[in-house]
Amino acid sequence: MYVLVPSNSKQLTKRALWFKNPIARKLAAEKNIQFGFELKGEPETIKKTPPLFWGYHLHDYFATEWYYHPEKRQKLLASISHIPSLQPAYVNLHGIHLWWQPPSRKYLHRYQNRSKPREYLKIIQANIELAKKLKQILPLKIENYPLYSNYQKDEEYLPETYLYTGTGRLNDLLYLKEKAGIDILLDLEHLILTLNFLNRRKNYRQIPVEKITNLTFEEQKVYQIFGFYIRKDSYPYVLKKVELNKMIEKIGAKFYHLTGSTQDVIPGKKELTHGPIKTTDKTFRKNLRLILAQKPEATLVETASSGDNPCFRHLRPNETELSFYALCEILLEEL
Repeated sequence: MYVLVPSNSKQLTKRALWFKNPIARKLAAEKNIQFGFELKGEPETIKKTPPLFWGYHLHDYFATEWYYHPEKRQKLLASISHIPSLQPAYVNLHGIHLWWQPPSRKYLHRYQNRSKPREYLKIIQANIELAKKLKQILPLKIENYPLYSNYQKDEEYLPETYLYTGTGRLNDLLYLKEKAGIDILLDLEHLILTLNFLNRRKNYRQIPVEKITNLTFEEQKVYQIFGFYIRKDSYPYVLKKVELNKMIEKIGAKFYHLTGSTQDVIPGKKELTHGPIKTTDKTFRKNLRLILAQKPEATLVETASSGDNPCFRHLRPNETELSFYALCEILLEEL
């Protein structure tokens, strides 16, 4: 198994030193773990790659831009045309996002779906088309995304969220896998946050479950593909709680993103995503065991540090590095 750390091109040399830490050396020697990177940043910055296992994360809106701006498609594809020659182990893609940002400060209103079922069916087919095109040149994987996004001010993520739907949210991952022939990269935090919303847990407890009656053909089709009920001007919901362990088992991914987070925000107070991995976190260990049962090929530490965004100023400057060491220590005990 590979344990990966996030990096841009300029950070590679410094972050490679993490793999020489005694706890990392011990994990490698005793459990046959190898290390590597998931590179991020604009594709033109990816020119020289490490002599280790590595993957590349396309920017979050690559598929969305491709869908909404046909005039940019040739340029988007040209921007990554050199990536195959660099021979990444995988390339990670987020699905198409349905963009609509409601006014803030209206708690319930901003979690209502603003897209018709027909649009969901259109984007799933478009995502299949894009995935088939990309997988001809790239070892493509699709990553799940949560059912929320954050408001921003001066490039800082605010501790307020709103509904942010699209492809790659829940069961449609399996649909994309089947129809496009691509594997899934499962982000544990994103899945937990999606289930928080659909199960009305954590900071989504107050959102009502307004059951939809007399489903149209398109609404029924969306439910069959995505795994939750949705109608324009309604709140997405499930009738029966979706349990994390069942979804991890159903998806059966071999690549994972890991953080210590189980909630996205304390509304109006604090951003909690990309939280640190701690050796004392029993919930993280429980969830990690579910992942290890899938015999993963690679796991990425995707925690944040204080310098990544002003909203993470409460974290330590080297939080990602410390989370890497914590994961190494946990794996020594759990493998």
